[in-house]
Amino acid sequence: MSGDTLNGGITDAELDERFGPVFEKIALGAIDREADHRLPYDEVKALRTAGFGRVRVPVEFGGLGATLPQFFRLLIALAEADSNLPQLWRGHIGFVESRLVHEDPEVQERWLRRISEGAVVGNAQSEQGNSSFWESATTVHAVGSGDDAGWSLSGKKFYSTGSLFADWIQTTATLGAEHSANVLVPANAPGVRRIDDWDGFGQRLTGSGTTIFDDVRTPPEDVEVYPNGFFPGTTLHAVFQLIHLATLSGVARASVRDIIAFVNQRGRNLTNPQYPKPRLDPQIQQVVGRVRSKSFAAQATTLAAVDELDRVHRAQLAHEATPELFDAVDLAAFTAQTAVVELVLDLTTEIFEVGGASAVTSRFRLDRYWRNARTLASHNPLIYRQTIVGDAALNGTSPSEWISRTWQATQANRTNRATEAGQVNQVTEADQASRASRASSR
Repeated sequence: MSGDTLNGGITDAELDERFGPVFEKIALGAIDREADHRLPYDEVKALRTAGFGRVRVPVEFGGLGATLPQFFRLLIALAEADSNLPQLWRGHIGFVESRLVHEDPEVQERWLRRISEGAVVGNAQSEQGNSSFWESATTVHAVGSGDDAGWSLSGKKFYSTGSLFADWIQTTATLGAEHSANVLVPANAPGVRRIDDWDGFGQRLTGSGTTIFDDVRTPPEDVEVYPNGFFPGTTLHAVFQLIHLATLSGVARASVRDIIAFVNQRGRNLTNPQYPKPRLDPQIQQVVGRVRSKSFAAQATTLAAVDELDRVHRAQLAHEATPELFDAVDLAAFTAQTAVVELVLDLTTEIFEVGGASAVTSRFRLDRYWRNARTLASHNPLIYRQTIVGDAALNGTSPSEWISRTWQATQANRTNRATEAGQVNQVTEADQASRASRASSR
């Protein structure tokens, strides 16, 4: 692409100067927002004003031109301030990455300039009840003709992370049996309804609820049709997973920060009076040292996988990416996933060891760290990612082969359902004929 994000972009110091004060203000209200279930509209607006949505957009299109390692370090810092914020930007982040390598220069420039002007893109992909992401109940079909030609989108999505705060919503829809479409619609378009009904016990303020599309009209340029079962090389699987790992790393940093503050404000040590101040107790120091080490390891692991992502992204920009490289970045992200999840879940449980019952009082709300970490860790179930990594190590099975299997299984299930339906119809027809014969013989 012409907009190379590797040169001429913003420096680390400039990023800190621009976003540091914004993150500090976001952190100050994090506990109260959660307690009051106040969605972070003001915080999203502050990030948008500071240019967070265009951090990765090349300078020539009006962005800040940050590299992937720079951006993920920024994302970890934002997660330390409030872990809801990186997740609700997840759809936007993935969309920007998709536009950075889009094969159509006109599409690429239109969207990158739109994002540089402040547009935020939300996500509405998943559905409740469908057996496969290849079988979306949301549909899109062509309407009109000539100058009035376009598309009509109808359906219902859940886990619509970030859509409550967005200007545009990216979704997927079925177009016949063999094709699907990537569809972009204005969030305030007629027929779009966004509902804050996410009821998870963690990450409560991400706007991850229901989005309903009721005959939403969309122009041709905002519908991208693709054949089901087509597997182009992409880094997006890794990008989306690494956003969660960066958020978990930020949760870990915030946990350690707050438990240090908790210990330092304590003035008694009933269990071990040899050390009247808990901060002087070697056992308390050991716990804090252990959780701090786990936090460091989680961040280091995440950033190591980001370095692999950056390597493949650079190859993609240079048109030198291979299927092996795309598989390598997926394996790096999935391998890191196990380590980071286990480290952060362990440390967000262990922080309570330094304070006894007083550590669980609601005024500290230390429980939110485990709840948020557990919720983040549940995205893209770990057991399947571990299997992908193990199968690759033992048998050379690539991650892309796993995705291919999901399409093959979907096709097989569809054939089986059609066969069963045909058999039911035959039985019904035979039963009706039998009844008619018996009736005529009476």
